[in-house]
Amino acid sequence: MRNDAKVPPVVVQIRDMTKTYTEGGVTRTILDSVNLDVHEGEFFVLLGKSGSGKSTLLNLVSGIDLVDSGSIVIHDTDITRLNDRQLTLFRRAYIGFVFQFFNLIPTLTVLENIMLPLELSGQYDLARKRGKMLLERVGLADRAATYPDRISGGEQQRVAIARALVSDPALVLADEPTGNLDEETGERVLDLLLEITRSSGKTLMMATHNPEIVPLADVICRIHEGKLVVSQPHTVEESSL
Repeated sequence: MRNDAKVPPVVVQIRDMTKTYTEGGVTRTILDSVNLDVHEGEFFVLLGKSGSGKSTLLNLVSGIDLVDSGSIVIHDTDITRLNDRQLTLFRRAYIGFVFQFFNLIPTLTVLENIMLPLELSGQYDLARKRGKMLLERVGLADRAATYPDRISGGEQQRVAIARALVSDPALVLADEPTGNLDEETGERVLDLLLEITRSSGKTLMMATHNPEIVPLADVICRIHEGKLVVSQPHTVEESSL
């Protein structure tokens, strides 16, 4: 348990959040009246079976998807009250997202992919400076002018990590970031993501079904039938993953 005097500030506060989807005339509740606090600097891991709502929760926190009801407050801003443009600007400033399938733009070079979020904010010089710095950090300085289809999956995910961090976001969301990689490459990518986020004090929320990540987490959240069960890593049984 945390010592209350040392609890860091809450970065993400979710209250009474519900999300449903309707398909074929049938409405399914994915997340049901969810309440959750994620603190500054935490490595927060979301566990659950495929379709349990892990990706949905991350998409809602990022503003990519919209809640049916309830609130999501990030750094004192309730993102459920923002319009599309406000959400886009907020996401660029505060949130980095690492996707399972990399989502790199094939017609842009590695460096151009990394620079893109800051370029869209009109900060070309800073984007180039930070992009080159992050390329070195992820060990791909010699691939700056290379296109994504010329590098391996593990290298593409390192580029995706750099892109997520180029705007220096306080919150990083990662949706199965090692799920499309072999075990050895996935371990290297995970180590890199943790090293960079922890050394810079960022909050990391990750969705995964990989039980090997559990001991590395600060907090575990298991999603089951739309409900969240939050615990410390040592209390999570392998059978519940």
